[in-house]
Amino acid sequence: MRESLRMVLVLTVIAMVSAGVLSQVYQFTSPIIAENQAERMESGVFEVLENVDSVEFIDGPFVMFRAYDADGNPVGFAYAGEGSGYAGPVRVLVGVDHETKEVTGITVLEHTETPGLGTQIEEEDFRSQFVGKDTDDDIEIDTDIDNITGATQSARAVAQAVRENLSEAISIYEGENH
Repeated sequence: MRESLRMVLVLTVIAMVSAGVLSQVYQFTSPIIAENQAERMESGVFEVLENVDSVEFIDGPFVMFRAYDADGNPVGFAYAGEGSGYAGPVRVLVGVDHETKEVTGITVLEHTETPGLGTQIEEEDFRSQFVGKDTDDDIEIDTDIDNITGATQSARAVAQAVRENLSEAISIYEGENH
């Protein structure tokens, strides 16, 4: 009995010390991780929009950035979208033109899809299909976006990530510019 109590106490102390160490590591690393993610998103704006010289954050229900050219004229905006992939969430950054409100490009920010299959969502041939799409388009796999054989759920996740916030992002952007 005494031996069992001693083992329980030792394990309790080990668990408490481990929890404390993990908590400290999390508190130290989470701001660094958040900063790196924000920098990655902001640099992604330069990938999804053309002629961008400067970027500014737009406050809203999801991450958005307004982009300007060298003369300070708006070129468009970018917003983060998320869809449910095969192996977890798929996060993308979507660029939208200031004048036409059409998608100018997308970049995949984060995913845990299957290497060799689901990772095809990162390829230019797949991503370029979204360019020129707007709120009048379905942005659905097999309707106006070609599927990726063997990675249907991954492809649908990207389409969902682009489609779901597009209308709201346009409304927020237009509200900010008037």
